[in-house]
Amino acid sequence: MSLKYEFDHLCADVIAHNARVFADGVAVVCENQRLTWPELEARTNRIANAMHALGLKKGDKVALFMPNSLALFELFWGVVKAGCVVVTLNTMLEGSALGRLTNASDAKAIIVDDSTWTLVDEVRVELGKIAQDRFFTVGPHQGGWASAASLFDAAADTPPKVRIEPSDSMTIIFTSGTTGVPKGIEHSHFGRLNYPLGFGMGLGINRYSVAICATPIYASGTWITMFPTMYRGGTVVLIPKYSPEAFLEAVQREGGTHSFLVPTQYIGLLQQPLDKYDTSSLKALVTAGQTIADVTYDALLKEFPAAGIYEIYGMTEGFSTLAIPEDIKRGKRGSVGKPAFLEDIRIIDDEGDELPAGETGEIVAYGPGMMKGYYGRPDLTEAATWVSPAGRTYMRSGDLGHLDTDGFLYVSGRIKDMIKSGGINIYAMDIEQVVIQHPAVSEVAVIGLPHEKWSETPIAVVVLKQNVSVGAEELMQWVNARLSKYQRLSHLLIQDDLPRATYGKLQKHVLREQVLKQLQASQVA
Repeated sequence: MSLKYEFDHLCADVIAHNARVFADGVAVVCENQRLTWPELEARTNRIANAMHALGLKKGDKVALFMPNSLALFELFWGVVKAGCVVVTLNTMLEGSALGRLTNASDAKAIIVDDSTWTLVDEVRVELGKIAQDRFFTVGPHQGGWASAASLFDAAADTPPKVRIEPSDSMTIIFTSGTTGVPKGIEHSHFGRLNYPLGFGMGLGINRYSVAICATPIYASGTWITMFPTMYRGGTVVLIPKYSPEAFLEAVQREGGTHSFLVPTQYIGLLQQPLDKYDTSSLKALVTAGQTIADVTYDALLKEFPAAGIYEIYGMTEGFSTLAIPEDIKRGKRGSVGKPAFLEDIRIIDDEGDELPAGETGEIVAYGPGMMKGYYGRPDLTEAATWVSPAGRTYMRSGDLGHLDTDGFLYVSGRIKDMIKSGGINIYAMDIEQVVIQHPAVSEVAVIGLPHEKWSETPIAVVVLKQNVSVGAEELMQWVNARLSKYQRLSHLLIQDDLPRATYGKLQKHVLREQVLKQLQASQVA
């Protein structure tokens, strides 16, 4: 008999491996709860075997609808071990959107906690694909809900008997769902390996790393530090509900080394009395979701001198770039870096022809972490696909950008966010980088609104820093004095906040609707 290597380092194999190799190591921490790798192995095995006892088979979908907790972490990996597909539902969902996305996933079971079960009950009659005995809660017993704990306690803690292949589906994550057509991003086990293989190396994660996960497990950004840390045998620290204080306390208490936050969270973090906390253990501060402003970047360098800043651009659908501190030192400030791991990025024009370095067009990408497609929607998958002259399929990002001669990517913004004024293309990001330089400005979003003469005109919506005051007209004059004539703002509005989606990501389409209504109302008045 000859030696045969089986592909047994998939996501489902990680916990069992680490239970053997790092038996005394802490796998996961959530507030005052912590599990070693052997404990996590036993508990996730019970969940996997319980899924099989329910009659669920490899490939069946299980919806998880709850905020960050130790229970959610165990459930996620237990369902994965069973060979089932995890459908992670955004806890901001409610009503018809919740029912629509759950049905679109073909989930055969759903598990909630005491903070979400009432939301599901409101649409339960619509969830005809889930049998009535497959509604489970990890919280206190509720009428019509079975106890997840009782189900798991009755199951064996031995490894589940299921063979998982690299091409098998692992997760479905919905990009949105509050309006429009649900887009469920389906990833394979192999595709999910892009996180440890790409970001693990890029961020310098090892067996002593401690990832502070301050964003929800259902958000892809969380995976950037969470899964590579798991893969290497480090420790994952979950924060149930983000606040700057909770984050800083977790870093100090657990010796956090790596963390992912979106720019909005970093802005709030910088407003805290940071000298009250020991954050010297931090080695990498990671950000994505939207471009981080220069003033925020500089402030982070000052306040966290031992931590490198890593900026990521990408899509849940499965490609990414990574800008590392060394890039900035070599004069690539403003770039989102190069492909994180074996991705191939091209720039195309409106006709689908590839553009040379320096020219702006749509960003398309290919890589090992690409999704299998939008679940149940081959039409949407096809619409998001660009085929190269060589016949390779690339993901259309819907974003504008260009590559420089060294292969570094620069992003200009969403295609639909580009402002076309008087026949000239205006990039909102260019204006935002000017507005944010004003000492009174905390955040800014620039959008284009219809204009009878210019077709569109740029408008800025600003959030001011705490305890700072400046008039909208005064601020707009300051900004316009620093812009080219064709870029100048026609309006500037000051608001208390900006509309946001998952973990604080800005929703410009919602902002555009709000501003339109606000301006129309003021004109009527």
